[in-house]
Amino acid sequence: MLNDYKFKDIIIKLWEYYKGKVNENLEELIESLGFVNMSDEVAIVTKARENLIYAMSELSTNQRIALSTQKRQLIQKCSFNGAACNIDKDFAIVDNPVFGNCFTFNFNRSTDITSMRAGPMYGLRLLLYVNASDYLATTEAVGVRIAIHDKDEYPFPDAFGYSAPTGYISSFGMKLKRMNRLPVPFGECVLGGKTNDYIYNEYRYSTEGCYRSCFQHLVLKECGCGDPRFPVPEGHRHCLIFDSEARKCLERRTNDLSLIHGSFRCRCQQPCDQSIYMVSYSEGIWPSKSLNISIGDCDEGAEMCNEHYKENGAMVEVFYEMLNFEMLMESEAYDVVKMLSDFGGQLGLWSGVSFITCCEIAFLVLETIYMVIDHHYKKYKRKMEINRLYHD
Repeated sequence: MLNDYKFKDIIIKLWEYYKGKVNENLEELIESLGFVNMSDEVAIVTKARENLIYAMSELSTNQRIALSTQKRQLIQKCSFNGAACNIDKDFAIVDNPVFGNCFTFNFNRSTDITSMRAGPMYGLRLLLYVNASDYLATTEAVGVRIAIHDKDEYPFPDAFGYSAPTGYISSFGMKLKRMNRLPVPFGECVLGGKTNDYIYNEYRYSTEGCYRSCFQHLVLKECGCGDPRFPVPEGHRHCLIFDSEARKCLERRTNDLSLIHGSFRCRCQQPCDQSIYMVSYSEGIWPSKSLNISIGDCDEGAEMCNEHYKENGAMVEVFYEMLNFEMLMESEAYDVVKMLSDFGGQLGLWSGVSFITCCEIAFLVLETIYMVIDHHYKKYKRKMEINRLYHD
């Protein structure tokens, strides 16, 4: 259908990499791959996807990137702020253990690509093409995965991503919320940068990244190898696909940390400065019958080509719904300025009360002395009058 689609017949068969590793004993193989006592199809597919992640982790980064979908294969058309993108320069490859090659737009931290207006016409618009015929049996849905994040924050599309199906135009409207938290002694947020054990090098600290880093270090310490879903520090390796003991250890650690007492082993605080993107999603059927799409050379006629694009193409829009943003800032409930102000007020109050009290006490003492003297004087005067009358 697409004459210049050179990679349409490429189907990765990972088991070819393990011809010398597969044990002839099928039962041992099933046990090492974790399929024992499994009959549910959904569970089997989930376990197969996990095994695929294990298998891919044994390859080098360059090998994984080469085996995954390439930039020009996925991104067919692109525009931002009403102008055409440079697909080769505007997108950077991020190797993801679950989804393979991910492509990050506006990745350069030294330059900013800005949108001056709100609305889908002035955001990022992508025409994406996926070859569903190349999908492995472990792929359950046709489409792409979108993650919206700061450029210095590692993306986690498996946890915080949004799915955009083929045959639809998917619109993702964003609203920005900034959080500014107070560090010690007022709070317990992580101030700037990242912690020492953070495994996502060159990326800013995030709570999700902290939990994954903590989990990976616990697994490395107790199992001797790392979870293939997460990066490993230099000098360590991921657990092997056919190492049943290591995989059982990893499964035990996962179950232990899922319990409430196990969760206390990983205490991750919120970052002091955080950008949160609130996303609203809407969709519409795409392409329309009147739309003339140009992706490669389709020689089956407009109707057949549109039908093919419905199964293998998707239109994605990412834009700001409004250009203003919400700022939430923590502040001290009782700071030094307020303390000094209250201290001055209290000092003035108690100083005034103390002065009046001192005056009243002094007046009482003087009045008491006066009454004592007056009493003795009158007594002495009466005595003198009695003596004078007696002598007379």
